[in-house]
Amino acid sequence: MKRFIRFILVDLLMILTFSLVSCSSNDNLQTNEIRIGILNTPNDVAVARNKNYFQKAFPNKKITFITFDSGVDANKALMSGGVDFATMGDTNGIVALTAGIPVKLLWINEICGSNECLIVRKNSGIKSIADLKGKKIATPFASTSHYSLMITLRNAGLENKVKLLDMDTQNIVAAWKRGNIDAAYTWQPTLSQLQNNGQVLTDSSDLFKKGYSTANITLVSKVFLKAHPNEVRKVVQVLAKTHRLRKDNYQMTVESAAKQTGISQSDAAKQIKGTKWISLNEEYSKDYLGNEQEPGQFILAMQRAGKFMYGQQTISYAPSLKQFQEFVYAGGN
Repeated sequence: MKRFIRFILVDLLMILTFSLVSCSSNDNLQTNEIRIGILNTPNDVAVARNKNYFQKAFPNKKITFITFDSGVDANKALMSGGVDFATMGDTNGIVALTAGIPVKLLWINEICGSNECLIVRKNSGIKSIADLKGKKIATPFASTSHYSLMITLRNAGLENKVKLLDMDTQNIVAAWKRGNIDAAYTWQPTLSQLQNNGQVLTDSSDLFKKGYSTANITLVSKVFLKAHPNEVRKVVQVLAKTHRLRKDNYQMTVESAAKQTGISQSDAAKQIKGTKWISLNEEYSKDYLGNEQEPGQFILAMQRAGKFMYGQQTISYAPSLKQFQEFVYAGGN
């Protein structure tokens, strides 16, 4: 119940700050700057940065990248007008929708797979998911990993039989090194710091096969979208270019992602191999985002996730299918 009350209070705070959001965003619209919130992962945004795709697309604008450890902080920045675009897990996109943050779902950066894992300490005595009973498991709450973990625990009948700890990725690594946690559901590059003395029990590709898809997505501010629709379309084209690069030159994609994020090429390759980057045509097709007339399969999966999150009391209501359809950027159709 405390978690439920916390989210209601957050929602109310967001509603009260909407007037401030508009003022802050409108001030920025008078500048020649585009502000993009990112996650420090070897994804399409990282590749585009390293290849200077953004600067080439916007030669007369300043492109500012702001790194967030999780979608929670990215949503706060969108709420306050601190960024124009932000990448986050789709579960945090659902939080943005239910909190009434004025944004649209612009792009699916990557479909999660083996890049997000449930990993346990090798000396913990945990050999199977059933062995997690009574153990301490850390994950960033409201993230795709949190959702995947809760689905895993529910399917194993362990929902209320473990101790869940809400930690960002940096604190997960620190707690792991201290021996304060038995397991974690998290993503690369954090995973690479846990794998030396860890063992993977399951990952998000296993859940995908069972119909539970998760992804990293990019949201765009409605204020920015209304004022600069052409710039938004250019951002879509930049991200689509990186997806074509992965298809045409996988090694260059890995090298660029590794250089941008400061990780090894082997770790970058693990991350990229564990995700699916879809083409521009697929993005707004019936298999993924769809349109206002026909929802895509990915949107249907987000609606199912919303219902689950509401049941877990991590959002204040379960959005309708119509709300999800209206949440999707229409310019891709």
